Amino acid sequence: MYEAVRAERNLYSKNCIEAQDEVIELKRKFKIASHNISNLKDEIDRKNQALTNEHHTLGMIQREKQRLTKDKQDLEAAIAGLDGQLSAQQMEQEMQTKIISNVSRDYDELKKLYSDKQNERDILGTQLIRRNDELALLYEKIKILQSTLSKGEVQYQERLEDIRLLKFKIGDLTCELQIVKAQASQIDELKKEAFSLHQQLLDERLQVKALSEELENPLNYHRWRKLEGTDPDTWELLQKI
Repeated sequence: MYEAVRAERNLYSKNCIEAQDEVIELKRKFKIASHNISNLKDEIDRKNQALTNEHHTLGMIQREKQRLTKDKQDLEAAIAGLDGQLSAQQMEQEMQTKIISNVSRDYDELKKLYSDKQNERDILGTQLIRRNDELALLYEKIKILQSTLSKGEVQYQERLEDIRLLKFKIGDLTCELQIVKAQASQIDELKKEAFSLHQQLLDERLQVKALSEELENPLNYHRWRKLEGTDPDTWELLQKI
């Protein structure tokens, strides 16, 4: 039983060590995942900041466009009143139109960039959700391993308690063995005493037999008398032995 308990304890110790190594590996993977998540969050914050800046720039461009539109209207009103400066105003109008087209083109590019950033943000959100699911699965595995480890520790403590009880029992058996060995040294004397008592018993039996025969055939029946006596009980015989 002790060998079986020891083998079982070694097995549980091995399983405990393997579980601890697996827990350490999971913790390392968890740290890596947490680091990746923090990096993704930082990148999302940077892109959101860039997107905010682009919105701000877009607002400025729109305000600039409105201002240019107003300037165009003012120029058209001035053209109606100033025919002499028609060519100059036309050139300025062409320049303003070119600026407006450039601004519109920049606006389209910014709109396209904004759409790309939205798509990229959606992709990052999907990846973040997937990482959260993986992290939750890792948490569940860690909980299961911790539960298994706690059960193994409880069973290990029970085996230790069984070993301690077995040690006490071995100590008691050792004491009993020493007592029996001490009593075994007196066996020869007890055998001699038993042999002597047996010889005395045989002598007594012979005497009883002779007296019985004499009683059956008395030589002097006038001197006959009743002899009283009792046989020792079993406890007295055991004490004598």
